[in-house]
Amino acid sequence: MKILQVVPKTTTKAKLKTLLKAAERSARGPHTTFQRESEGRWKHVKYPGWIHWDDTHGNILVAEIHTHSKDHEWQMLQAFIGYLDRHMGSQIESISILYR
Repeated sequence: MKILQVVPKTTTKAKLKTLLKAAERSARGPHTTFQRESEGRWKHVKYPGWIHWDDTHGNILVAEIHTHSKDHEWQMLQAFIGYLDRHMGSQIESISILYR
């Protein structure tokens, strides 16, 4: 399992959680890479596993990457970081990865 900590820029007014939910809503359909399973839980359309995410104090977004096989963990991680960069890159100060 990998854990991502996404820190917003100090100029970001909206919560990262709100921005991520809005990005998912606008990208819904057959051409998106992630599908919402429930509040704060997404699955990738190609790689087996899921991402559970929520916000914490200081508007920090925390995401846990879970996969059925360790072989797909890096792919899910890469896909989620790419998604964050495409949809919220201008609002993000840094992303840290914790290896568990």
